[in-house]
Amino acid sequence: MPFRARTEPVLAVLVCHDGEPWLRPALSALRALSPRPRHILAVDTGSSDRTPVVLAAAAEGPDAVVDGVLTLSRDTGFGAAVHAAVDHGVNRWGDPGRWLWLLHDDSAPEPDCLGVLLRSAEVSPSAGLLGPLALDWADPRLVVEAGVSTDASGHRQTGVGPTELDWSRFESPSGNQETFEQSTEVLAVSSAGALIRREVWDELGGYDPALALLRDDVDFGWRVNRSGRVALCVPSARLRHARALTRGLRPADALTVPVRAADRAHGVRTVLVNCTTVGFLVGLPRLVLLCVARAAGFTLLRRLSDARAELGTIAYLLRGRADLRAARTTRRATARAGGGAVRGLLTTRTTRLRNVFSGGITNWTRRRAAADAALNQPRNATPGSLSGTHARLRDDPPTRAAAPPGGAHALSHDGPPNRAGAPAGGAHALSQDGSPAPDPQPWDDSAASDAVAGGWSGGSRGGSPAPDAR
Repeated sequence: MPFRARTEPVLAVLVCHDGEPWLRPALSALRALSPRPRHILAVDTGSSDRTPVVLAAAAEGPDAVVDGVLTLSRDTGFGAAVHAAVDHGVNRWGDPGRWLWLLHDDSAPEPDCLGVLLRSAEVSPSAGLLGPLALDWADPRLVVEAGVSTDASGHRQTGVGPTELDWSRFESPSGNQETFEQSTEVLAVSSAGALIRREVWDELGGYDPALALLRDDVDFGWRVNRSGRVALCVPSARLRHARALTRGLRPADALTVPVRAADRAHGVRTVLVNCTTVGFLVGLPRLVLLCVARAAGFTLLRRLSDARAELGTIAYLLRGRADLRAARTTRRATARAGGGAVRGLLTTRTTRLRNVFSGGITNWTRRRAAADAALNQPRNATPGSLSGTHARLRDDPPTRAAAPPGGAHALSHDGPPNRAGAPAGGAHALSQDGSPAPDPQPWDDSAASDAVAGGWSGGSRGGSPAPDAR
C-alpha cells in the first residue's frame, strides 16, 4: 500500500496556462509537501502546450498528485478559475476544507511551506490571509516578494528592495546575519501561495471578476484588511516563483489589452474602489491628471507603450469600464467598522522615491555585470568594486585575468550578481583588442522615468516597484 503523507483540511487549487516549462517541478514540489492538502484540484485554462498531458498523468495511478483536472476556456482569468475549482470541490466533497491554498503552475513551495503557514494561522486567529516569502525560481537565494502593497497612484510594491537576499541560505561564521523570520502584517500577499480561510473567501466573494489578471491579489488583500481580518506575510514559509506572465514568458490570453496597460489600469482601479469617500473624490481627478502628465513624460522619453498605457487608463476610468460605483458599493457591504485602517500598510511617497533611485542603481549594476559576463574577460579588482573600477578604467593599463568557469560573475536568473560566488577577477571586461569595453547606459531610464513622469505618491510601507508577479 503506498505511503500517504499527513493531510490538513486544505483545498489546493493549481491554476495552469501554458505552464509546461515549470509544471513538472511544481508538481514534484506538491508531491514532497509535508503535510499535504486534503485535496488538490488543477485548473487548465485552455493551454496549447503539453500542460494537459502532464496534468492528466499527474491525476492517474496510486501516486496521483492531483485529485482532478478542470478544463476551462483560454480566456478564463485567474479568479474565475479558482471560483470554478471551489464550486467543483464543494459539489464533489461537500466540505473540501477550512482553508483554500492558491498556486500557480510556475510556483514551487518548499516541503514545509503549507505546514508553516497553517501553524502561523493557529497562533494568529485574526489572520484571514497568509502568504509565503517568494524566492526567485532559478536562484532561491534571491527574494522577489515579501507581501505586496501599493501606493496612492496604483503602483505595485513588492515589500523588498531590488536586490534583497535570503541570508538564511548563506553560511555565516558569526551567525549574526539578517534573515527573514518575523511574520509581518501586509496589505496583501501574492496569489502564488496565498492561504485563505474559506469563510473569508465566501464572505468577500473571492477575487474580483473584473480583474481577470493582475492586481486581483492586491484588491483582495485590501478587502480582507477592511473586513477586520489581518493579512500576514510568513517569511519562514518559502516558495519559488518564476513570475512567467510579467516577465513575458507566456501569453496573457485573459486580457484584452497589453499586460502593461492592464497592470496600470487595474492598479488605479484598485486604489479608487477601496479608498475612503474623500480619497475617491480627491483621487479620481488627481489620478486622471497624473496619467496625463505621465503619458507626456513617457512620450518625451520615447516609451510609447507606457504612454499608451497611461492614456488607456484614462479611457478605462472615464468611459465607465472600471465600474467604480458598483465596485465601491460591494466593498462597503463587506467592510467592518474599525477594519479600514490600512494607511500604515500602503507605500509612502518617500519610499517610492527611494525605490526609484535604488532600482536605477541596481539595474545599472546588473547591466555592467551582464556585459562583463558576456565578454568573459574580467579586470583585476576585488568583488564589489564596480564603481571604483569604472572611475579607474580609462587611466589604468589593461590587464587580463584568468576567467573562472561560467564567466566573470555568477548571475541569478532575474537578479543581481551573485556576490558570494564572484571571483576576485574584477567587475569590468575588456574588448578583444585590449581596450575597455563600451559601458552600458549608466542609468535605467525605466526607473528614472517614473520620476520624470510624476509617478511618486503613496501612504507608509515599502518595497521595490514591480509589475504584478504572475
